[in-house]
Amino acid sequence: MSELSLDHVTKVYQDDDEEIVAVDDISVDIEDEEFLVLVGPSGCGKSTTLRMIAGLETITEGEIRLGGTVINDVDTQDRDIAMVFQSYALYPHLTARGNMSFGLEESTDLPDADIEERVEEVASMMGIDDLLDRKPGELSGGQQQRIALGRAIVRDPELFLMDEPLSNLDAKLRAEMRTELQQLQRQLGVTTIYVTHDQTEAMTMSDRIAVMDQGELQQVGEPLELYHDPNNMFVAGFIGEPSMNFLHGAYSDGTFVSDLFEYPLGRAIEDAVSGTSELVLGIRPEEIEVLDDAAVGDDPAHEYEMHVTVVEPMGDQNVVHLSRPGTDDMSDNLVAVTEGLRDVAEDSTATVRLPSDAVHFFDGATGVSLHNRQLDLTEETLRL
Repeated sequence: MSELSLDHVTKVYQDDDEEIVAVDDISVDIEDEEFLVLVGPSGCGKSTTLRMIAGLETITEGEIRLGGTVINDVDTQDRDIAMVFQSYALYPHLTARGNMSFGLEESTDLPDADIEERVEEVASMMGIDDLLDRKPGELSGGQQQRIALGRAIVRDPELFLMDEPLSNLDAKLRAEMRTELQQLQRQLGVTTIYVTHDQTEAMTMSDRIAVMDQGELQQVGEPLELYHDPNNMFVAGFIGEPSMNFLHGAYSDGTFVSDLFEYPLGRAIEDAVSGTSELVLGIRPEEIEVLDDAAVGDDPAHEYEMHVTVVEPMGDQNVVHLSRPGTDDMSDNLVAVTEGLRDVAEDSTATVRLPSDAVHFFDGATGVSLHNRQLDLTEETLRL
């Protein structure tokens, strides 16, 4: 069993007389065979967390347990962990075969024949057996990444650690490799922690996502849970593309009042936000309805006339930027997503609807979620 537990793990760097807290009191349990993605912006502490698990960074406080055993003071080479780096870290003078076998030759007493058999088996499984006699300089970026993954897999570790392994690939190959990595992880059944700043990778690859910001763990949950039921504004804004719209305002007599519009609240939302002076309304772009003439008036309390400033055609959808009528001021703009075949003209007027069952509300002072959109997220739904 390869469960991994981080128990109040903290990392503090000393810079002259100043202490810099890179990772602040993180606790999370990763189940056996689980694929957990650590996601967050640059400098949030996700790679430092990964390096502490690998033993490449010392822990200031807390415990890391692998399979129930505390590994804080275990040497890196003795942790039974395989790591895949962003830079691939292949030896340029060795062939792909030599790179894949190097770790086993240095860290085990396996006979050469057994190592060769294991390398051949993994290469065949990954479809790279025809690359084994080439050196890294003769391989494309995607091929080098497959060799780096193969080098980790041949070790048959208890835990895979992956630090932004796809970030150097072009968009098409990155999408292909996402699928390959998922299939490999399921096939191998090895507990995996994957670090990325790309929320698309996090949403599409993970069993669960751990979102970090400024060294602190913001939320851990399954992808749809974080998307629909975020703990705070940071999670709500980081997960999802285009990002959630945020409008700052205040509560006044059953209504959310902002510079852009006034939004009447239902009883459930009123109960959740009453007593909070600063409010933020959040709604995802795909939930904003850009209405045709026939649909206008169905919910007049939540319909608003907006100015279309920019339309970004994406093929399957249009990203529509909206501002207050009579101005191109984008300080209080909304972003909506429509179907790709929908004709929305720039510099036109459109009526949009913000459905009451799709809005979120946050405390404007703390960013904490007060009310999330109404959606029945059953366990079966989350795992589809």
